[in-house]
Amino acid sequence: MAFSLFRTADRKHRARGNRIAGKILLVVMFLLLTGMNFAATFVLPYIGKFAPYYQGALFISTIWNTVLLAAIWNQQGWARFVLAGFLMSFVAVQSVFVPDILLHYPYLKGEGLNLIMLLSATDILAAIFLVLSLDIQWLSRPNND
Repeated sequence: MAFSLFRTADRKHRARGNRIAGKILLVVMFLLLTGMNFAATFVLPYIGKFAPYYQGALFISTIWNTVLLAAIWNQQGWARFVLAGFLMSFVAVQSVFVPDILLHYPYLKGEGLNLIMLLSATDILAAIFLVLSLDIQWLSRPNND
């Protein structure tokens, strides 16, 4: 089931996405993903203090999210699938890091764990959104004018 931000009344163009809406959605997705990584890295500094490998993974995730969203903006069709796969693999990496962090530092439960779970949910929703959005599909297709 694909969806589009703006629907047209014309049946012929119903399955086609909107380029401007795709760019708006990419900007919103960039702000959301970067904001969540920023919150997990800097709002909860004790995670970086006790688990520097997790802070490094968040930094790498932020860089690759930015690079792949820029590639989608520049009409590289492969980038949205790579980003969706990357987001899902980062959720898998988090599922390995979180029990390790809680095993060694049990007092980090609570708001830190909630933020990490919110970050995982955001990554999953962003990956689903990248694959199903008609606007982003239309934007990432070359020569779609």
